[in-house]
Amino acid sequence: MNRIATFSMLACLSALSFTGIVYGQGAAMDWPKEIEQTVRSYSGDKINVVDVSTLAEQNQTRMWVEHATPEQRAALLEAVKANKSLAEKLKAQNVEMDNIGGAEQATDGGLTIYVR
Repeated sequence: MNRIATFSMLACLSALSFTGIVYGQGAAMDWPKEIEQTVRSYSGDKINVVDVSTLAEQNQTRMWVEHATPEQRAALLEAVKANKSLAEKLKAQNVEMDNIGGAEQATDGGLTIYVR
């Protein structure tokens, strides 16, 4: 009877592991909606630059930045370049434009730029 309980517990844990993997793969493609427009029109001073490699491997943000399409990255880069004030602030922080991999607007209204 103990073997049956052990086997059942292992089967349940395995199923939970696969569920986590499937969720992680789906989360990887969650590019923030309308982020290009947000970046293009951003006029605040709260700019946080984060190196993606400092985020945990399973971090949702890291996954969508690493799996962004070339088109998504190009659109984001164009939005940054179109916002002259933002581009100047990023250059002042020694951010190389080609290293920008993603962006998110923070709940406090600030902007987080993710670099690769």
